[in-house]
Amino acid sequence: MVSLAEKEFEADDPYEFVGVRYEAEPGTDPDEIMARCFIEEYALMGMPRDRIMRIFHSSHFKGTNAILERRGESFVRAIADSIYGTPATEERHA
Repeated sequence: MVSLAEKEFEADDPYEFVGVRYEAEPGTDPDEIMARCFIEEYALMGMPRDRIMRIFHSSHFKGTNAILERRGESFVRAIADSIYGTPATEERHA
């Protein structure tokens, strides 16, 4: 029996990651949808807002960083505020 580490990779490997692009429906904002999805997922895992913002700023996280580069920090912060509340609101509830 061959372990996964010893197995040769095949060109038609069914487990290979494949990125697919598709047209967004008119009237939707794909960057907003994806940023919200990323932020909500990290928030549900208990990640603090400042760490999420570092992920968006890191070039090691291609999806989040691409959104930040295209739309800017204020765009991402506005979405984070809609999920976490504004920083002033957070301090009042702490």
